[in-house]
Amino acid sequence: MINPDLLDDARRQLLLGHPLPENLLPDAVARSWQRSRDAGLHPWESRLVNRVNDDYPLSETDEHLAATAQPEIDRLWDVFGGEDWCLFCVNSDAVIVRSKTNAETPPLNMLKTGVRVQEADIGTTAPACTLREKRAFVFTGPQHYLKEFDRFFCVSVPVFGPDNQLAGALDMTGIGERNTQVVFEQLRLSAMAIENQLFTDHYAGCDIFSIQSSPTFLNTPFQGLVALSADGNFVAASHSARQLLQLRISSRSLPFNQSSLKNLGARTEKRALPDGTYIYVRNLAAGVTTFRHAQQQSYVPVSVSTEPAIEKQFGIAVKACKADIPIMITGETGTGKEVFAKALHDTIDADSPFIAINCSAMPENLIESELFGYEEGSFTGAKKGGARGKLEDADGGTLLLDEIGDMPLRLQTRLLRFLQERQITRIGSSMIRPLSIRIICATHRDLPAMVAKQMFREDLYYRLKGMQVKLPPLHLRQDLRRLITTIVASFNHTEITEDAMQWLINQPWPGNIRQLRQTIHLATVIADGKKALRPEHFVEFDAQPQEVEPLTLADIEKNAIEAAVQRHHGNLTAAARELGISRTTLYKKREN
Repeated sequence: MINPDLLDDARRQLLLGHPLPENLLPDAVARSWQRSRDAGLHPWESRLVNRVNDDYPLSETDEHLAATAQPEIDRLWDVFGGEDWCLFCVNSDAVIVRSKTNAETPPLNMLKTGVRVQEADIGTTAPACTLREKRAFVFTGPQHYLKEFDRFFCVSVPVFGPDNQLAGALDMTGIGERNTQVVFEQLRLSAMAIENQLFTDHYAGCDIFSIQSSPTFLNTPFQGLVALSADGNFVAASHSARQLLQLRISSRSLPFNQSSLKNLGARTEKRALPDGTYIYVRNLAAGVTTFRHAQQQSYVPVSVSTEPAIEKQFGIAVKACKADIPIMITGETGTGKEVFAKALHDTIDADSPFIAINCSAMPENLIESELFGYEEGSFTGAKKGGARGKLEDADGGTLLLDEIGDMPLRLQTRLLRFLQERQITRIGSSMIRPLSIRIICATHRDLPAMVAKQMFREDLYYRLKGMQVKLPPLHLRQDLRRLITTIVASFNHTEITEDAMQWLINQPWPGNIRQLRQTIHLATVIADGKKALRPEHFVEFDAQPQEVEPLTLADIEKNAIEAAVQRHHGNLTAAARELGISRTTLYKKREN
């Protein structure tokens, strides 16, 4: 850790026009400090708190990036979130397109959608350097140019779009220290998952194939994706695929035989590459979808739970829901509220629509039109012919209002009116539409406390709380051993050693079942096909993050290189391909 006094002195000297001392900061960070000074920023001013413009509009591309990043931000929040932390995604112009934080005071609560965090705005930060250098950065405290961020720990990783250009960055920022390697690996996994989804969305009209140097990593964030046209011609390759295949941006063909790919069916095939190594290929259309953490079921179905508290509440909730009594599901984040709601719906009428809307993930100016729909011409940007709202989509079925505690007060009034009258009027219309909908809401917030503070309508609270279901946190569940066994089996692993099982049982699991599932999933990837999960397959086994000295990116890179070499039994060519670097680069990095 660099002496903060040395950095303060360097700031003062920099302002006076003197160069920074050599080797005081990494080269990229030092260049950023100099650009921050040249932009007229003073290290001791509070730029983020005193911002003038925090409302940069989002384009359609930004909205798509935000929607794609949201599930990953939610997943990361379940693992790392807390009062003094913020997770956010920025576009290539450093405008925040989606963020999540519980902070109520500056500067963390200022990191919200629409805020721009360019280097010229708030100086040297991890996301600013990531956007400039197109690589990951880890910042601790005084490495930031502004003293405003002196206590901050910050990790940022790039997100590349389907055109292989930088689409933005994913960042975790907060006060304190975290296990750097774990945070970095999780952010990197999420960034790759976002990239994969952006690629499949963009090339939805093509045949998309998953590639990897190891079949174990197919259908994981580590996979590369290639798109072929209907006649089998090469169209595009994702950023990860180009790294795996060492393809230039200008490349218009694949370095392996692609003529028979369209006949793969559900098979996974091994194809030879010019350097004598192999790549594994699988057709995503053959029942395999792009890996996205948040699309994976984070909670085993209620029907297989042996937890008495859950079984009893589920049985009563089914009867209440059939009688058109609203259900309110409460519990900590990650306890399975949405899956409980979906199980209720499927038990009652699986063939009817189930519509879930996350009240915290939608901008306030859009949530009303999303819920109630609108007519053509009712506002600037309204679609031709108008659009149905989520309430109409749920007609005859179930509507889940997730994170209901985050619904704006203005909209709570309209929702209350709907619950009373069971009919809606689209924005810009006078036509009344009667609807028949089962209502389920879910929240991790303390709604009674919010009612007392007049942050949530009391009449709406009691209207929604026909029956309350309380899901217990994971560490209090009596069926934890069976739950672990079920999740392990869902990843095609039949065994877990007893010491690994006991370690999992003894963890506090602040992210609950979603965090447990992700931990097991990562362990199965590390196990690389081995039948039983052992302690060494769990990244944080026997770790005390609060006592761990944060690793530098150089340390993380070194560990990743050596792990890859070991996995490939010393085959440096195969290891380089997995890491997405050339053999020459691998040799140099190992020598250094």
